[in-house]
Amino acid sequence: MLPFLVDLGMTSFYTNVFCTCIKVGFFIYMDKKGGLNMKIMKIINNNTVCVLDEKGKEQIMSGKGIGFGKKYGDEVDTKRIEKIYMVTDSTLQKKLIECLSEIPYEYIKLTDDLIRYISSQIHAPLNNSLIVTLSDHIAFAIERKKQGMEFSNPLMDSIHDCFPDELSLGKYCLNEIKEKLGIELHSDEAGFIAMHIINARMGTNMGQVPDITKMINGCADIADRFYSGKIDKTMVAYDRFLVHLKFLAKRLFSSQELPNVLSKDEELLSLIKLKFKKHYKCAKCIQDYILKNYAKTICEDEMLTLAIHLKKISE
Repeated sequence: MLPFLVDLGMTSFYTNVFCTCIKVGFFIYMDKKGGLNMKIMKIINNNTVCVLDEKGKEQIMSGKGIGFGKKYGDEVDTKRIEKIYMVTDSTLQKKLIECLSEIPYEYIKLTDDLIRYISSQIHAPLNNSLIVTLSDHIAFAIERKKQGMEFSNPLMDSIHDCFPDELSLGKYCLNEIKEKLGIELHSDEAGFIAMHIINARMGTNMGQVPDITKMINGCADIADRFYSGKIDKTMVAYDRFLVHLKFLAKRLFSSQELPNVLSKDEELLSLIKLKFKKHYKCAKCIQDYILKNYAKTICEDEMLTLAIHLKKISE
């Protein structure tokens, strides 16, 4: 899950009240209750402070000018609170503080809005580090743009084929950056942003995303060649095949395997191999490709599941 993000700007009555939190998605809406009594423990910058709440828990608050002219022990000006980050992981908290202290406030605020939109579109848990990694990437991309340094993304075609939803969200982010900040980034940045979304969605690390993308694309190419280019890539079955490949790749790079359920039934195993003989052969080609290029093996249950998907996309 993402860090709790409390958007006080969404409601107008948060001036001198503490609120009972009701979690809705990644954001928290609130009811008026009691008095707000939070003391500043650390000034990160003019727009970010660390505070202790009434229960002694540390929180990070951001808002335009919230730390300006303040000192240790001062009460928070609730009128300036825009976001509250409640992070229990100490490592993530350290990274978040670094991010909030080094990256311009308007970039953080925009990234926060982008993550809210992304989470509403993919309907899946996102790794809680996305607020850090994506805001850092956007800030760096903007800085490179100002210096006339723009990079092409060698994985654009593969991302387009294997992760079209994430790429579409990446393009949305570029449009928002252009509209809100007046900065037009290179179109290939949509692919880099998509990689951050993929990483946050699949729970992998950024170093694995290129290999995962290449593996998925390689497996899909093998299937396409095996069936002589006759696969209809617009049908739902093909989308499901790609989804299966995504999670197969995630399992392999996370050293996880499907439980051997199908293969324990020898009669069923023989029946599937016989009935899906051609498709099992294609699955074997995929297995060999993965072993040769990534030194990873696919268990028998993975092979049988692959064969079933291959049959559906070849019909």
